[in-house]
Amino acid sequence: MLTLLRDGREAFPAMLDAIARAEREVLLEMYWFDASDIGVRFVRALAERARAGVSVRVLYDAIGSLGVEPETFDPIVKAGGHVIEFNPIAPWRRRFRITQVSRRDHRKILVVDDTVGFVGGLNIGQPWMTVEEGGEAWRDDIARVEGAAVNTLRDLFYDTWCSLGGDRPVEVVRRSRDEIVRAARREAGLLAPETRGGPSVSVLGHDAWSARRIIRTVYLSRIRQARSRIFIANSYFAPDWTVRRALEKAARRGVEVRVIVPRMSDVPAVTWAGRHLYTGMMKAGIHVHEWVKGILHAKTGLIDEWATTGSYNLDFMSFRNNLEVNVATSEPDFVAAVERSFARDLKYGCEEVDPVKWRFRPWGE
Repeated sequence: MLTLLRDGREAFPAMLDAIARAEREVLLEMYWFDASDIGVRFVRALAERARAGVSVRVLYDAIGSLGVEPETFDPIVKAGGHVIEFNPIAPWRRRFRITQVSRRDHRKILVVDDTVGFVGGLNIGQPWMTVEEGGEAWRDDIARVEGAAVNTLRDLFYDTWCSLGGDRPVEVVRRSRDEIVRAARREAGLLAPETRGGPSVSVLGHDAWSARRIIRTVYLSRIRQARSRIFIANSYFAPDWTVRRALEKAARRGVEVRVIVPRMSDVPAVTWAGRHLYTGMMKAGIHVHEWVKGILHAKTGLIDEWATTGSYNLDFMSFRNNLEVNVATSEPDFVAAVERSFARDLKYGCEEVDPVKWRFRPWGE
């Protein structure tokens, strides 16, 4: 079961509440973790659970959390929790390789008691806080996960955790590559779906040791099979030629294709790279919408009656370098929630790029 949570306004209270209810274990894997008010609130919540005897493990990325000092996590460690930094920038270390600097843990995962999990694009940082709380109210999505998929998220966390020297509980069994690929092929529609209990929730983990192209494979397959609609919201939209061609071919065969991208971005270079593609996409019949209410950071897709959200961007970094994770499903309730969310964004937060005005845009642009 998946529940869509929009922005920090909905996500942060739900995540903190889940942590407060933890009885056995809390696992947090986060690309961007800062020492703002929301970061401090999470540290306090995690430390409180650790003092209560709950097993607490935190994994954060060195580059994504560049501004945070290791001492920020001291309350967790002093309370009995464990914290690991992913791929630190440490030239003095024997195994440090400059070529590995671009390999980042871009995931955003919270798992509590193997009963509830959270996956999305939202980080634990000040920009995701509401304006009333001193934040910037970045537009983002995160899914609250229940059911068997939570165990898969837990396994995914521990695979990375253990690769960095962390301990692995005896009951955590590393999934085989064949199992991961088989699940991805089923989600992509290349294998017959499992019928037990209706639509299932799939965890699409993009990691180093298994098939690195899983999320892209599923996205591409769904785009190629689309019959009625393809809606994509992506904060760093710079797809490769294969994905662009699939989107353009879908539009030419009558599929309604709409892409939401940020007008302003925290990474301007990616915005300009994406704008380079506007002309070709609009010529093929793709509708391009720019988010104009601050920063768009979501990574959500709606293709026919299938929906996905997570940390995966349609860009080079997600495809080649980063550890990523998405959840995907055909559950009617979640698909309907994503559909309503897209309708709300298109109506109230976006401006569609006009092909004629774009053709005659200023030379500076």
